[in-house]
Amino acid sequence: MVRIAAAGRRRATFGEENMRGWNFASLLLIALALLAGPGHAIAQPAAPAARVALPVATPGSREANLPPSASRPPYGIAVKRPVFAGACKACPWGVLASDTLEAMKPYGYDVQVCWVCWSNYGPREMADKLVPVVPASNNAIEYSELPPQAPPDISATSMTNLLAAWNGTGAYAADNKKRQNYRIIAMVQQPVFVTIAVNKKSGINDLSEVKNRTKPTWILGNDRVILDYYGITEDGLKAHGGGFITSDDRATRASADVVIGGALLVDTPEQRMWYEVSQLADLKYMDLPEALIQKELAQGDYTRGTIPLAMLRGVDRPIPTVMREASAIYVRDDAPDAFAYDVAKALDEHQEQFRLHGDAYFYDTRLVAQSPVIPLHPGAAKYYRERGYLK
Repeated sequence: MVRIAAAGRRRATFGEENMRGWNFASLLLIALALLAGPGHAIAQPAAPAARVALPVATPGSREANLPPSASRPPYGIAVKRPVFAGACKACPWGVLASDTLEAMKPYGYDVQVCWVCWSNYGPREMADKLVPVVPASNNAIEYSELPPQAPPDISATSMTNLLAAWNGTGAYAADNKKRQNYRIIAMVQQPVFVTIAVNKKSGINDLSEVKNRTKPTWILGNDRVILDYYGITEDGLKAHGGGFITSDDRATRASADVVIGGALLVDTPEQRMWYEVSQLADLKYMDLPEALIQKELAQGDYTRGTIPLAMLRGVDRPIPTVMREASAIYVRDDAPDAFAYDVAKALDEHQEQFRLHGDAYFYDTRLVAQSPVIPLHPGAAKYYRERGYLK
C-alpha cells in the first residue's frame, strides 16, 4: 500500500482491493479441470489484449480470486446457448445481460454471460469473435466469475463506447481499425448526468480556480472535456501537491476537493463514488457553463439534461447539464435474422426485467429502435415494424 501525505492529510491513492476468501487449493483444482493453456489480459482502458486462453489460477493472480463459471459447452446461437458479453453482475452492462438472460428463458434460450466483458473488452471481443479474457484490472471481482470459453454472440454497452469502437476512436484508436460489423437489437434508456461538485471544505467556488490554485487539489473522477475546458492537467495538480484520487477506499474518495463524472444514485462500481461521497462529504454542485455544455454536446453522444432536485444529497435545485441517455444491446451483422427477432421480441414482451434491478433501465417503445448511426439488425427491425415501433 502506498500512501501520499499532502497538506497534513493522509490519502491512500493506490492499493490492492480486498480479495474475498476463496480457498486457493480448491479453486486451483477446479481451474485445472476447466481451463486449458496460459494467457493474460490487459488493464482498462488499454490497447488490445493478447488473444490467448485464460491462465490457470496461480497464487496471487486475480484469476485465483474469481469463482469458476458454471457454464459448460456447447455454446452458440444454433444450440440456443448464446454468449452475452456483459460486465460484472452489478455493473450497468451486466444488468442488461441479466435482463436479457431472464427475458429469453421463456423462448427456450439459455443465455451464457461473460461477467468480465466490461469497458472496451466486450466491443472488441464481439466484433473480432474473440474468446473473452479476464481483465488484469478487476475492481468488481466480488461480482464476477470466469467467463465462458467461447466468442460472444450478443453484448451490451453504452452508445458512447460502441460509437468509439465503430469509429476507431478513444480507447480503440490504438487498434488502427474501425469495427463496423455491429448491429443494434435494442436501445434502452438510462439518463446518466454529467455532474461537477466541490467539497465545501476546499473553499473552491468555481473550477476556473483550480488551474492556478496554490493549495493541493485532489480530484476524483475524470472527464477530459471538462478538464480541458478549465485547463486542468495532472502535471499541474502534482506541481501543487495534488493529483487524481484512484483509491477504492470510500473515506479517501470522500476527501476529494473536486468530484467529476456521470452521476446516478446506485452502488455500482461505476457510480458508487457519488453514492459514497455525497453522503460522507458536504458537496456544492456546480452549474455547467453554456460554452462547456456546447463542447460536451459536440462529442456527439450527449443530449441536454437536467440533474433532478434531490437526486443526490446536496442537490438543492435542478441543474442544467448534459446526459448520456442510452445503452445498446447489439449483435454482429452475421447474427441470424431469427435470433435478432427473438431477442427484440423477448425484451419487448418482458419489459418488466429492466426495472427489477437497483441499476434500473427504461424500455421506451418510441426509442427502442432509434439508432441514428449504427444500423438496426434486420431481424430486430422486422419485429419493430410488426409492432409499429418502426415505420
